[in-house]
Amino acid sequence: MVLHIKRALGNGVSKTLTTAGLVFVVLIGVAQIAFLALSNTLAEAFLAGLDLPAGTTETTASVPLSLPISATMAGVLSIVVLFALQVITVVLIRVMTADHPAITSETYTRRMGWVVLNSIVGGIVLGILSTVGFFLLIIPGLFLTVSLLFTVIYIADEDENFFSAMKNSWSLASGNRWRLLGLYVAVFVAYMILSLVLGFVMPPASAVSQLVTGILSTILVVYLMAVLTDAYRQLRRDDQPGPETDSDPNTAV
Repeated sequence: MVLHIKRALGNGVSKTLTTAGLVFVVLIGVAQIAFLALSNTLAEAFLAGLDLPAGTTETTASVPLSLPISATMAGVLSIVVLFALQVITVVLIRVMTADHPAITSETYTRRMGWVVLNSIVGGIVLGILSTVGFFLLIIPGLFLTVSLLFTVIYIADEDENFFSAMKNSWSLASGNRWRLLGLYVAVFVAYMILSLVLGFVMPPASAVSQLVTGILSTILVVYLMAVLTDAYRQLRRDDQPGPETDSDPNTAV
């Protein structure tokens, strides 16, 4: 039961470039840009309530890509957008774990309330555990993050509760934690390199740079989920008894 990193990275690209993958890039991109604009609106409202130093102009206190709505409305809409992102993520996982990535009615209707609730609770629990691990020492935090990497995938794909999903993720990651860490780091390093390059060529703290960064992070989210679901499929295929399956990387695309 060995994880093939190169296969996961390659299949991640192929899955991201499918019709379904590009649809998710658009959906998540729109949602992330909307959330960014709402967050900037809240930040602008916060700055407006501060006692700024004399001579500070309205332009100085303004935040790029903000909306002409009240802070209350921005807060409510932010919660709605976050919930929508959670639903989209569940559908994304279900599509990417299928033999052939395609958006079907089952992917966005099957026990959605139960799955979204458990994914939210599971995300909070994972965040707390990882944070505590990083505060104790960096290594325990990385160990927990890698061991529980498939928790949300189990919740979305198998409709499991978050506790059962955590146990299954821990078991599935066993024996491949270093490879999973390498897989995660590879995607993260690629994102950091692109971010640094964009930081040099884009004007800082501008609407354009925020939009480009948002688009880049959206592509990363879809690609990372495509990579992780491929790793999940690899390890589960090896973990489950049964007839031999085609090991060609293109069969999972």
